[in-house]
Amino acid sequence: MDVNRAIWRLTSLDDIKKLLLAVLFATITALIILFFFFDRAMDFSRSVLPILAPLFFVALVLCRIIFVFLCGLDIRGIFRAQNKALPDAILLGSEDSMGAYLRNAHQRREGPLYNVRGLLGTNESHKGKSIRGVPILGGVESVKDIFSDIGKQYYDPPTLISTDDKLDRRTLYRIIREASEIGAPLVRVDGSRPYGVCEFEVADLIGRKAKILDTTPVKRFAKGKRIMITGAGGTVGSEITRQVAMADPERLLLVENSEYNLYKVDHELKKIMPTPKHRMWFPYVADICDKSRMEEIFKREEPQIVLHAAAMKHVPLSECNPVQALRINLGGTRNILDLTIKYRARNFILISTDKAVCPSNIMGVSKRLAEMLIMARGNNLTDISICAVRFGNVLASTGSVVPLFEEQISDGGPVTVTDKNASRYFMTTGESASLVLQAAALNASERAGLSSIYALEMGEPVKIAELARQLVRLRGKIPDKDIDIVFTGLRPGEKRHEEIKGLKENFESTYVDGIQRFTEQIPNPGLVYERINMILKGLETGDMNSIQDLLQKLIPDYDPQHETLASPESRIPEREYPDARVVSLSEKMQPGAAN
Repeated sequence: MDVNRAIWRLTSLDDIKKLLLAVLFATITALIILFFFFDRAMDFSRSVLPILAPLFFVALVLCRIIFVFLCGLDIRGIFRAQNKALPDAILLGSEDSMGAYLRNAHQRREGPLYNVRGLLGTNESHKGKSIRGVPILGGVESVKDIFSDIGKQYYDPPTLISTDDKLDRRTLYRIIREASEIGAPLVRVDGSRPYGVCEFEVADLIGRKAKILDTTPVKRFAKGKRIMITGAGGTVGSEITRQVAMADPERLLLVENSEYNLYKVDHELKKIMPTPKHRMWFPYVADICDKSRMEEIFKREEPQIVLHAAAMKHVPLSECNPVQALRINLGGTRNILDLTIKYRARNFILISTDKAVCPSNIMGVSKRLAEMLIMARGNNLTDISICAVRFGNVLASTGSVVPLFEEQISDGGPVTVTDKNASRYFMTTGESASLVLQAAALNASERAGLSSIYALEMGEPVKIAELARQLVRLRGKIPDKDIDIVFTGLRPGEKRHEEIKGLKENFESTYVDGIQRFTEQIPNPGLVYERINMILKGLETGDMNSIQDLLQKLIPDYDPQHETLASPESRIPEREYPDARVVSLSEKMQPGAAN
């Protein structure tokens, strides 16, 4: 009857039924033995067994109930029966996560959504045991065989439900691959709903649980303040806007050069925010490179906190337009920082990128120079808190690989990947916005007068080729069969692997779990600031040779002669930029170049 295989802390009504049957069987067996082998039990009282059997059963059940109670679990879940008419399912995950799902499912007023036929755990030693009466049929690596057996036994193919949000990337990828190959429906537990399930999303493929940061310091930091967000209509900027709006600021200033993006974020705020007597936010169509326009806004609004998200972010476009990339990412940052200091704002936060670490392209160079600018400019300024926040790739952001892959899969393929070994760090949009605000609050409380760079601990980088294959599988296709994966070669200035930290950067932990900080002492900050200003002046005069020389002095590891960074087979694909070719930085910046 497998009574011994049940896990006590996960006892269910089915386990109690098995105990009852076991006690009845033992009682009947004892009567038979006494009757045939002990002179028809003449020397035994006939009332003993009828009395002991119920007491023994109650003792067995009571022991399990007490154990469940001591484990802090819900006792009521023990006494709920299954509905055999529900669709079948197989759970995959750790024993604790599967037990929690079974317990929560039976707490629904309407009953569970699925009839769970079997469990596939992460601990092979638990095979053969049961949780709440449901047998552990094997490990997650047995999904193909178990799915086939359950389907044959109950006729309808079961749904695979992943209950564990802490599965390592290799295990998760294997589950997705095998589910795709056998055509099994695959869902996961929805963390936002206690009893619900949902489809897998691309964010589940980064191989780690998204960081959930404490919002209390952010609310305290932003409440009642006048806050400016540049690039407020972008993927990250709009998410920052949403999170800041919920922190009850005095006034929210949305700066964006795209009218459409600004309209979208303004429209969304109108939907999610209660209608006040006067509007809490105000949208400004403005270009951060237009200093007179930005000064007009600063003078009128006098922001106390400036979150600088506006930037040129697309690597190939920046390679084709290096002057504009430097004007926006470096010149625009200088404009906003100068005005922040001039109008006595208390906090300035620059959103940077992992491409600023050992940069190999003009976008990374421009963001690294922006980091150096705030370090040099903020040196010994005690009345303002200045910091930068480094991101990995933001999933589903404008220009990232994920929307491109989704579009290519929708079109039937092929899915294009630059290099089979290329890897990137990924984070969700919510994580990126939370990191910005947490770093701002952290820097304001601890590091006034000392500029820092913050980064999120993001686990191991994700291989782009593997991400593409898993995304194809999530969409119900088989890679290299239904959808081809094509490797196009690294593009000019593109690195095979990105890094969050430089070799000489020693990050330290902060009191906020998951956030690291690096405080850089810029040698001779006055000279650095002077050279950055000379670069920006060179952009105005067209002195490209001096710019190239200054870039080499400020970032010695950067080689602007891209012939050494991109081999002929690493050129931009013709279908993406028909006229693209590998050229040097000075050639790109000559009059008549695309800018």
